[in-house]
Amino acid sequence: MKYPGLLGQDISRVGLQESQMYNLISGKLVTEIVKTSLGPRGMEKVYIDILGEDTITSHGGAFLRKVDVDHPAAKSVIEAVNTVDTHVGDGTTSAAILIGSLLNHAEGLLKIGIPVATITRGYERSLDYALETLDEIKIKSNRRDRETMRQLLITCLEGKAIFDLQEENTKIVDIIIEAICSISNLEKGQIDIDDIKIEEKIGNASEIQLIKGTVIDKTIDSSAMPRTIQDAKILLINESLETMRTRTEAEIEIKSPEQMSQFLDQENKDLLALVKNIVDSGANVVISRKGVNEFVQEALAKKGIISMRRVKYNDLWWLEKVTGAKTCKNIEKISSDELGFAKRVYEKTVGEDKMVFVESDNNPKSVTLLLRANSKRYLDEFHRNALNAFYVLRNFIENPFIVYGAGSVEGIIAQKIRKQAGTIEGKEQIAIEHFADALEEIPLTLAQNIGMNVLDTLTQLRAKFATCNGKMKWYGINSKIRKISDMSSSKIIETVVVKQQVFKTAVEATNMILNIDDVFMKNLIDNTHCHIDGTVHAHRDGGKTHNHFEQEGLEQRQMHHHY
Repeated sequence: MKYPGLLGQDISRVGLQESQMYNLISGKLVTEIVKTSLGPRGMEKVYIDILGEDTITSHGGAFLRKVDVDHPAAKSVIEAVNTVDTHVGDGTTSAAILIGSLLNHAEGLLKIGIPVATITRGYERSLDYALETLDEIKIKSNRRDRETMRQLLITCLEGKAIFDLQEENTKIVDIIIEAICSISNLEKGQIDIDDIKIEEKIGNASEIQLIKGTVIDKTIDSSAMPRTIQDAKILLINESLETMRTRTEAEIEIKSPEQMSQFLDQENKDLLALVKNIVDSGANVVISRKGVNEFVQEALAKKGIISMRRVKYNDLWWLEKVTGAKTCKNIEKISSDELGFAKRVYEKTVGEDKMVFVESDNNPKSVTLLLRANSKRYLDEFHRNALNAFYVLRNFIENPFIVYGAGSVEGIIAQKIRKQAGTIEGKEQIAIEHFADALEEIPLTLAQNIGMNVLDTLTQLRAKFATCNGKMKWYGINSKIRKISDMSSSKIIETVVVKQQVFKTAVEATNMILNIDDVFMKNLIDNTHCHIDGTVHAHRDGGKTHNHFEQEGLEQRQMHHHY
């Protein structure tokens, strides 16, 4: 009797040992890409897409999102880094380096015969020790303390383009702090980053400014309209102030030129009725998501009213936040509750374009950060840096606990974990010790990126912590003097939330990759295609023996779409 094969002809199995090896290698290779971007002296990466457009960034998460990878383990690392970026907005490069270090140590443990289950249990127990130590050493701060915010931002932005390209580094820091404090509730620790709008324009980096209101990348509709209005009453509409074509087919029978004139006059009367409703409501600024024709623009200009058409939906949302307006439901019945108020509305030339500024009072619910740079690639990097800074301050306001940075946290936790490892019996002790070694990869990478010798740094760092005699010392890598020093006097601080997220994500991603022991892969077929009748199929022979045209003959060829 002939028994069928277990796997189909188009299924291939990689194998146990090969799967683990490829997973570890793929994960490590991805993390090696961004390793040199860590720290204030980190290098930038360039990605060129299929259209030839380049992206220059030192942001580990942003760069890894650009890179296309095929291997599942590499994709898992990138997804883990994106998770850190989504939740805390910082620490992406640190997370990638820690994942790579944990995978590298796991590879060494596997080679000496320690089972995967023991390694993963050791990593999970080490994570618990790390989080416990972090809770013990964290420092509570006042979320209203602007000096702490200032030091957090300097730590976050040092080495970034938006910080280094400024003539006065403190200017951008003050702008970001002012933006965050303007839209947050510091008493309750509540903040929504979406309340900050970021606009970009080509120009000089020194011209970056914060507008307590919103900026619309549009011009005022007519040159006959005022360019500035003080104490503006704003009407937001989502309807067209122009004649519209009917959605269904309609015909009007006109038998004489007089009837044509009457028809056009009636259209204008209907539009003038809408203009009268706007004037009667008291609004002097009309902002529409749809069109405003020239006849209506002229009528509004005569009444001293500003109008803007084709404004984006998101801009209307920000305008509602800034002015307190509500998008009008029916222009024929405008309610006084639907009007918004602004201190000043004016048009201003920014770079080569004109923009409309809507400035509110001293306590707006939304603000706008206007970024300026000499090229689009730097504007994109400035945008990433600004979002990074906003998320750092959001983390601090929501959870006002800090630790000192420059690798000092990882050094302290590594020493604590080594002491805990001595109380564990069995092979799990070795995995816990290797977890501590993996944590030290963060300060060692910082040292390497500023030109210090890695081996000397490792021995000196461990010696410093060994001579603490039970006292809390925050020994880390001082990039300014290229030495190991107590970072508590350097004011390099980070939020506890970022460290917690980095440790958790790194261990989860590493254990997931380690738990994969086999890969089954279906062979890829390039000749997949669809017929006009909806049939989708593939064939390995390139379609040589395939009747593409069914039975209808060459004269009646069906559409055949290859993809």
